[in-house]
Amino acid sequence: MKVTFIGGGSLRLLPLFRGMFKRAPQMWDNGEIRLYDLKQDRAEAVATLVQACPEFSNVKNCKVFCPSSMEDALQGIDALYLSMAAERDPSLTMARIASYDHSIYPSDQLSLDGAFLSLRLGGLILSIAKKMEVLCPKALMLIFANPVSVYSYMVNTYTKIQALGICGGFNNHRWDLTRMMFGKDECDEKWNVVAAGVNHLSYILRGDYDGEDLYGSLCPRYLTDDWKCLPGQELACESLYKSYRQYGTLIFSTECDGIAQIFPEAALKHLHDRFLQDRDSFDPVVREAEEKKRVEKRFADFIEQSKHPETVNWTSTDPREKAFYGLVQYDITLPVFKAVAGLEKMRIVASRPNYGVIRDLPYSCAVEYTMDLYKNEITPVEDQYIPRPFYGLTASLSEYQTLLADSIAKHDNHIFANALATFPQHIFTDSKRKLILELFDIYSDVDPYMLEAKKYFM
Repeated sequence: MKVTFIGGGSLRLLPLFRGMFKRAPQMWDNGEIRLYDLKQDRAEAVATLVQACPEFSNVKNCKVFCPSSMEDALQGIDALYLSMAAERDPSLTMARIASYDHSIYPSDQLSLDGAFLSLRLGGLILSIAKKMEVLCPKALMLIFANPVSVYSYMVNTYTKIQALGICGGFNNHRWDLTRMMFGKDECDEKWNVVAAGVNHLSYILRGDYDGEDLYGSLCPRYLTDDWKCLPGQELACESLYKSYRQYGTLIFSTECDGIAQIFPEAALKHLHDRFLQDRDSFDPVVREAEEKKRVEKRFADFIEQSKHPETVNWTSTDPREKAFYGLVQYDITLPVFKAVAGLEKMRIVASRPNYGVIRDLPYSCAVEYTMDLYKNEITPVEDQYIPRPFYGLTASLSEYQTLLADSIAKHDNHIFANALATFPQHIFTDSKRKLILELFDIYSDVDPYMLEAKKYFM
């Protein structure tokens, strides 16, 4: 298997490789790992430490290298993995403050600021997909950068490349359901569910744990009147409990911006308590300088460590070291690459156009659903739908993300304005309009032509 990682200098990659080398090393036998990044020294540091980690010895004859050009990175690969971040300060904190003041949860996905963030990477992703049409037309594009649903719809609709939007929240239910039912703060892979919706807000339609039915047996037995939340998991688990007790449905992935669509007050309180308690002392100029210094030091330390790989403490329990040098075994990358390598058919939940899979939604719209993946064959699971209490909300969110993708692909600021107007929270209110105007000023760095959409809200 030959895979290119765009954003190959990302510090999240090394722990993922360690997990894959530990649990399914044969996927990389006689393969290639290509790490491409505009910051070549960062990619080279990742490449060095990938080959130095203890688990790399499990792999047979795998070449790890850093191509010098995009063309070399894409030529003849089986899959492309995009791992790039659009968020950065001070715009991140400014958007959080503005959104909170207008009672709309901010994020990089199901939010108004998520729309502006999509402009930072959307054109680049589309251009990469068009290069793939020439250099690796059968390769699968795996998009980890948010908003994954916008990008995956865009690539599938406007190019010949097959793309999946994959999300780290894929395993959230395996943590949350284990916490809720069994009181254990751990990820349990025995959960087997089918989910559909939009990324960060899909719903578990059916499932089981080790053969026992989720809705027919487990929920009635554990989610009773006297259910108690595991300390520290209040937002996620209490939201799941409420959604089951009130609507008979569990949310699939407890991302905060998804929860905020159904339980906005709880999500906004969480936002304030976690990020905005020091808002009165926030200074954009100071924050930008501090953030730049912090990021540069983090990468400089990582690059310096790569010069002395023999000194890495691969078993450290220090959270700071584990974040960059640890071992991640529970991530959607593992089943995806097992399937792409042809080792096993894997069931995942990912974003792509509907193609008629989720009934009662438009044939072509941005959604997330359950599918079986094997090599480059994608087979959706049958009988997927949106639970009725959430149909209108989900259809609106899907339309919002579909319009965003269309606006980027067609480079049309009027469509972009329509997308912003379609976002369902506080739809067509003056408060929402004022927030949109503030976000145009906050994200002044994006495509100037698309920023002209501001005139539609004046």
